[in-house]
Amino acid sequence: MDSSKRQSKQKNNPDFKSIFIIDPVKGERLHLAKLLKQEKFLMMTFERIGECLKQNNSIKPNLIIYVLRKDKNEQDQLKDIKKYFKNLHFIILINSEFSELNIDELKESGFTSIHKANNQDMVKNFIYTLMPECQAPNEEEPSFQTK
Repeated sequence: MDSSKRQSKQKNNPDFKSIFIIDPVKGERLHLAKLLKQEKFLMMTFERIGECLKQNNSIKPNLIIYVLRKDKNEQDQLKDIKKYFKNLHFIILINSEFSELNIDELKESGFTSIHKANNQDMVKNFIYTLMPECQAPNEEEPSFQTK
């Protein structure tokens, strides 16, 4: 296959976005994917950050949600990822295991778009802020008229 065909296959559809969720806790990872599920997103979940960085992964993310977990997914592991995805949106979801995250330190180390979320609703809001074209249209309530 010539390189022009390969490049055209790799181009992202502007109306379709891929989101990688990285969380070592399977139940939490799947729950978050279900919460965010909609037709304009391709959700892929990973236990470890190394799994989504494999060179043979043909799907490239538009956004990565990284859940911090003590002794499993730590802030230090994020420094490796910026080598692979330089200009990518990141949402760091913290939980009770991590009380604080120094987001400024991550920005200084080269992340261009990184955000901290304290809960899953904040994650959802960040997604629609960073990728507004993916927001699901609000279905209007049918109006009832009385005569």
